Amino acid sequence: MRRRPTKQQFTSQLDEMVRVLRSDIIAGVYSPGDYLPPERSLAARFGMSNNSLRAGLDQLVREGWIEKVPRVGNRVAGKSTRVKLKLVCGWTSFRNMVLSEQLEQFHRLYPWISVETLESNFYGELFSGDLLMLENNFFYRLIEEGSLSMLEPLAEKPELFPRMSKLFAAEGRQWMQPIIFSPIVLCYNKAHFREYGMLEPDGGWTWDDLLRSAERLFDGKGRYGFSFHVPALNRWPLFLLQSGERFEWENGRLKHLYGTKMLENIKLSKRIIQNRKAFPLYMSENNDDVDRMFLEGKVSMTLTSYMALNSWRETDLEYDISPAPYIDEPRTLLIAMGLGISSRSPHKEEAALLVDYLTSRNAQTLIGKRTLSIPSLGTVPGDLTKDPMNRPSRFMQYRETMSSFRTLRDLNIPMKAMKELEKHLKAYWADLMDEDELCSRLCGIMSGQS
Repeated sequence: MRRRPTKQQFTSQLDEMVRVLRSDIIAGVYSPGDYLPPERSLAARFGMSNNSLRAGLDQLVREGWIEKVPRVGNRVAGKSTRVKLKLVCGWTSFRNMVLSEQLEQFHRLYPWISVETLESNFYGELFSGDLLMLENNFFYRLIEEGSLSMLEPLAEKPELFPRMSKLFAAEGRQWMQPIIFSPIVLCYNKAHFREYGMLEPDGGWTWDDLLRSAERLFDGKGRYGFSFHVPALNRWPLFLLQSGERFEWENGRLKHLYGTKMLENIKLSKRIIQNRKAFPLYMSENNDDVDRMFLEGKVSMTLTSYMALNSWRETDLEYDISPAPYIDEPRTLLIAMGLGISSRSPHKEEAALLVDYLTSRNAQTLIGKRTLSIPSLGTVPGDLTKDPMNRPSRFMQYRETMSSFRTLRDLNIPMKAMKELEKHLKAYWADLMDEDELCSRLCGIMSGQS
């Protein structure tokens, strides 16, 4: 009795059939206006059933390579007009999702489509192209400003992690597709812990555990136990989220924080940052500054993301990761990158092909194999034991900690007000205001902050 192919075998066989026919058309084996061989012949050539073959032919129709002529056959479509897409993204997209390589692969699939990248992290330039790559925090700002109409609605993709897709959904519609994501984690230098005979961090660490270890790792000669770029929007809010509370509002203004866990956690963050036996007094300009100190062995532990780990994927640094320390219960900050289509684009169909490609198994597997970013496709193979990169041994821990993921929206404060909140917190961390003045200043933050 002949066994039915597994789902993975069927997908592989289907992909190969589509790839071969697509390549034949590109190479001129079949010219525009020619008919492909009869379906029965194609089914025999590729060892597929008629139904399976038709699924592959339907894909070629969707991609614009062929067109079905009823009761006649499958005709090669005329040459498509060349299209240039503009993709607005930050420079880290090239590192975090091997974007240059992805676009080369995309161009091989659709040779009439070229993609120009416009590197920008400025909010006002997001819609200057056909597509835009956005962090979920920027997407929240679009929602708050009522600017979702600037994006083209997309179909849901159930094969992506549902929790990540929800980060880019609003008003019952999907506006962007998640490409990669990451929780904030604790990264540590294994050699430093071994040098002092100390136990490495684990998922049960509290901030008190971290501080005790950081003080032991401090050598008084330029090496500190812990550091992170304090003003980073993807770092300091972690302490607020771990309170388990959210900001409350009254008449459009923040209510006072006296007696809240939120305030206690803000005080904890100050205690950590001001501990000169654990945390260096270093005026970092960005996350990269602290990452560089970690790479040089000047810092033993830091808060980071999987995307940031790409900075040392080709180094010989002996490091690993652990869930972020917590207070009452494990919670960490989640960040994700999504891809959307501008509603102003004159090339929406072609732009949709790029979105579909970057969320496809091939593109997502490439991210999984060539970077330390976490792909949004849940079925990307997890067995990376022969990985040539410097990948942490606890890389897959994110699957077991998803219940701890939180976002800035859980704080119940508008994204525009986050800058004002950060300004007051920085003054408090620097002893430029005391606890009472901080609470008073925070009460002045308005929900309609402009």
